[in-house]
Formats: sequence, C-alpha cells, structure tokens
Amino acid sequence: TAGFTCGIPNLKGNTYCRVLGGCIGTALRYACSVIPDCGAFHIGTFAANMAACFVYAALSAWLGGTRRTVGRAKEYVNRGCGMGMCGGLSTMSTLALEEFTMLHDGKAMDCAAYCCTTFIVGCLLAYVGAHVGLRFAGTEHNDGDRHAMGKEAD
Repeated sequence: TAGFTCGIPNLKGNTYCRVLGGCIGTALRYACSVIPDCGAFHIGTFAANMAACFVYAALSAWLGGTRRTVGRAKEYVNRGCGMGMCGGLSTMSTLALEEFTMLHDGKAMDCAAYCCTTFIVGCLLAYVGAHVGLRFAGTEHNDGDRHAMGKEAD
C-alpha cells in the first residue's frame, strides 16, 4: 500500500484535490461575477475575494488545531478547499484589471478607495476567520476532553 492513501496516489492526490477545489472555486467566482457593480465598486470581485480571505484563514486555523483530520487527509483538505477552492474563488487579476481600468478612466480616488477597502476588509476578515477556525478547533478539544473525563457537554 506504499504510495496510496484512501485509494488516492500520494503524488497525485494533492493535484486531484487542487483541481477539484479549483473547479468549485472558479464556479463560485463566476457566480459572483453576475453581481452588479455599485458605481466604481465591483461588488462581485470584492465579495469573492472577501469570502476567500475569511474561508482560507478559518480553514487554515482549524486544520492547525483539529484532531479530527490527520495526516494525508489534512493535507488534502488544505490543498483542495484552501489552495484549490479559495484560490479559484479569489481573483487578484480581476482586481488589478478593475483598478487599472479605473486609473485609465481618470478615477484615481475611486481606485484608491476600492484598493484600500479591499486590503483592509480582507485583512480584518482573515483575522476574524482565523479566530473562528481556532475556536472550532478549540471547541473540538474541549468537547473531547469533557467526554474523555466522563462529563456531559453542556
């Protein structure tokens, strides 16, 4: 069984997970692209990038602290949901195109506001996502500790 985990070859498993996750993330990104803009603010791109910031931070923090997913499975979840789905969902190229288009159209202040808002809110959502992920991982440990000690969870 060397070279295989859960029927997926070790060398190719990460690639399969990233491709599948990327397909899902790209489909979600496309769904966000139909959200109409609000003036110079591109809501679809913003929503996709913010969701990716939150989800990837929460997932990474949860995976770092969870005991439910171990070994190669943890790596597959990280690569598939994290790199694949969140990578396909987020879009730096569209953000850059939108900002360059605003600059080209002489909307430097709109571009600066959009760029700063994206950066600041993205950082805040990543911070919140990391705390949510750690909280879920910590809750798992606390529930497991209570059950191990023969106590009922509240």
